[in-house]
This record gives sequence, structure tokens and C-alpha cells, in this order.
Amino acid sequence: MFYHIGWLVLGTSNVTKLKIELSKLIQSIFWTILVRVLLIIAGFLSSIVTARFLGPEGRGVFFYWTTLAALAIQFGNLGLHSSNTYYLAKGRAKLSSLAANSLWVSFIAGGLLAGLLAGGFWLFSDGLQDKIPFLLPVLSLIPFGLYFLLGSNILIGDGRIGEYNGFEILNRYLSLGAIFFAAWFWRSPEVLLIVTACGSAVVCLLLFIRLRTLDKSSGPSLSLIREGFGYSIRAYLAAALGFVVLRLNTVLLGQYVDANTLGNWSIAAQVIDIIVVLPGAIALVLLPKIMRSDEPYRLMKSQVRLVACIMLPLCLAVVGVGEQVISLVYGKGFSKTYEMLLWGLPGAVCLGLISIISQYLAAVGIPVKLIWIWFAGAIFEVVAAICVIPMLGGEGAMIVLSTTYLFVLIMLWSLAWKHQSNM
Repeated sequence: MFYHIGWLVLGTSNVTKLKIELSKLIQSIFWTILVRVLLIIAGFLSSIVTARFLGPEGRGVFFYWTTLAALAIQFGNLGLHSSNTYYLAKGRAKLSSLAANSLWVSFIAGGLLAGLLAGGFWLFSDGLQDKIPFLLPVLSLIPFGLYFLLGSNILIGDGRIGEYNGFEILNRYLSLGAIFFAAWFWRSPEVLLIVTACGSAVVCLLLFIRLRTLDKSSGPSLSLIREGFGYSIRAYLAAALGFVVLRLNTVLLGQYVDANTLGNWSIAAQVIDIIVVLPGAIALVLLPKIMRSDEPYRLMKSQVRLVACIMLPLCLAVVGVGEQVISLVYGKGFSKTYEMLLWGLPGAVCLGLISIISQYLAAVGIPVKLIWIWFAGAIFEVVAAICVIPMLGGEGAMIVLSTTYLFVLIMLWSLAWKHQSNM
């Protein structure tokens, strides 16, 4: 009798523990989705403030310089933020060492990137003296942006998704408040850039203090940077090729269609970006859990089923009310958007599933074949686009995008299955 009661208690305890973990996972996903929505709103409000107070010319100047800084950060990080997450989640590095490395790498690499940007303007641009008021704050934005990227991903690796989301919100809305303040009083893109750089410095200081309070047991480690370099480069190449696949159709489409079709396409693509926020949030929360799990493949499969069960009804809802919502929000001039969107929805579902499978592959060390799959996907997309877009226009571009993501999904699932079978 006591034997059976013991097993019953143990079973009840396990079920209760599982429910608690599931509840925490759902809460993390919910808050991450909410944060992503708030970030989208912040970007929208920032565009309104800069457009209203600066006018078309000032808005264009501000957008140009901030885009330069964002590109330097995006393509200059070399995937180090991914290796920070991986090594901490796997328990192969101390938080304090990664935090110290992030600080030094940000300001050394950021300084080099800033120097290259300044050198490029000095060599190839006329009127450099007139650009200095814009260039100087942008050069400071680069190291601060790099540190925020590297440091915040340490929080992900440590499983502190809530704190990561908090810093994301603080960074975006502090920047929005600074932009509004500067635009209200000065209405100058130069001042807006300076204030934005100051806001970025404040957030980085707070992030630095938080990381120091979590662990200050050790300093920077050059050997850790060398050890993680291979993983960083693989992550960097996979992310870059994934970005190419996502945006390549826009470039190709512009060669074959008129501005009206391209405008309709841009709205359809933006709606798809919003739809995939959900699986992106799940993937973000899932990454440190998969890296720490004893059964990462099983956990990945369960989350793939979850994302599929969420994405399919969501896309069906878009099919049902999408036409009316697009017409109401954007006007009748975007009547072709809905037709394009319908062809892009299968691609959105595939991309959602890809984001989960990619987290499993990241957790097992990013196999080199992952990079080749994305490269093959980019080649497939180019060939298909050249054949289809001239005949079908925007709808053809969406068909190509969905087909490409289906191709990549099949290849990634096959790679994940083979990797699990060989373990």
C-alpha cells in the first residue's frame, strides 16, 4: 500500500513540477511577444516624431546616419553575441569573463569599425567638414550598440529572458523619449543623433552595472574569444544568409515591377514580419532551455508542434479577415496586398518552424551544413525569382519566398534528424 502511495505522490509531484515549468514558459513567451509588440510601436512612434518635427529632409538625414550605425553593428558583430549565449548556457564559460570580453571587444572592434567608416568618408566623400557634426555621434553609437548586443545576449544565455526584455524596452523607449525631447526643442538631426548616442551610453552603463552585480569573479579571457570564434563565425554566416533570403526578393522585385506593385508587396511583407513575431518569441525563450536540456531534440519537436498548432489557426484568421483589415488600415490603393499576402502565408508558417529548428541546431554547435543549406536556399530563391517574378509580379515573389522557406525547412529538419540519429 505504502509502495503505491509513494509512486502516486512522486507522480503528482512530477506533474506539478511540469505544470509549473510549462506555466513559466508560457509567461516568458507572452511577455516576450508583448515586448516585441511594444518595440514595433516604439519604432512606429519614432518615425512619426522625426517626420513631424524634422520634415522630409531632416528625417532623411537622421535615418541615413542611424542606418549607417545599425549596419556597422549588424555586420560587424561577427556572431560574438551568439557565442556568448551558447557558452554561458552550456556552462562552458563564466558570466563575468563573457561580460568583460564583451566590453573590450565592443570598444576595440567598435573603434575599428568607426575608424573604417570615418576613413571611408574621408577618402570617398566630398565636404567631410560638413558631415562631422553627424559623423561624430554616429561613431560613438557603434561601440555602444555593439556592447548592448553582446551584453544583452549574456542575459539570454543565463536564462534571464525577463531582464533581457526589460533592457530591450528600456533601450528603445529611452531612445524614443530622448528623440522626442530633442526634436521638440531643437528640431535638428545633429542634436537628435547626439541625444540618441547619450541615451545609448546610459543604457549600456546600466547593463554593465547589472552584469557586474551578477558575477565579478573573473576578468577578460582571450582564450575564450579564440575558442568561441568558430561558433561565432558559423552563427554569423547562417544569420547573414538567412537575412539575404528574407530580403532578397525585395531587391529582385524592384527590377521587374512598378512602384505601385512594390508598395503593395512592402505591406504584405510587413504583415508577415508581424506574424512571425510569435514563433520568434518562442525561439528566443526556448534557446537556453534547449542548450541546457538532456533531450534537446525531443524538446525541439514538442515546440515545433506547438508553433504549428498556433501558426495554422493564426494564418487562417488572416485569410478570413485580412482583406477587410488591410483595406481599412491602408486604404483601397493597397487592394493587391491581400492577394500577395495569401501566397506568403505558407512561407510564414515555414519560417516559424525554421526558427525553432534553428535553435536546436544552434544548441548542438551550428553544423557547417546549416550554412550550406541557407546558401543553397539563397541560390534557389534567385533562380526561381528570375523565372517567376517577370510572369507573376508580386504574387510570384511571394510564391518564390514561400517555396524557398519550404525548401529550407525540409533541409533543416533532415539535418536535425540526422544529427540526432548520429548522437
